[in-house]
Amino acid sequence: MSDIHLNILIQLAKIDGIVVQEEIDLINEVGKANGLTEEEIMAFYDQEMTLENLSELKDDEKYELIYSVVQLMKIDGKLYNEEIKYCAKMAARLGYDENVLFELMLKIYADPDLCADKESLKKEIQKFLIS
Repeated sequence: MSDIHLNILIQLAKIDGIVVQEEIDLINEVGKANGLTEEEIMAFYDQEMTLENLSELKDDEKYELIYSVVQLMKIDGKLYNEEIKYCAKMAARLGYDENVLFELMLKIYADPDLCADKESLKKEIQKFLIS
């Protein structure tokens, strides 16, 4: 995981003006799973970030990022236009066809436990990479 990944999750959580506990928990889980302390994770909340350097990520990193972003959008049970616009812009900067976001949303939203088979889904989603 890169700093970019964690920062994007935090920026998405903040986009609707309210960061709910479920979003914080998912962000902490991702950060801790990648060796960050709680203090290091909290420092990311104060950082702003643009979406310009996403094309440098490896294909696997791009998938992990887009997957976790859609998971985070789902976690509070509400979808906001700002979230969708942000994610669509991010998907394009990652090099995905615009339809990837809708495909992922359908698959992840259909799974009430956020436990979609990530590897088989990854094969489907990587077909949307255009760069």
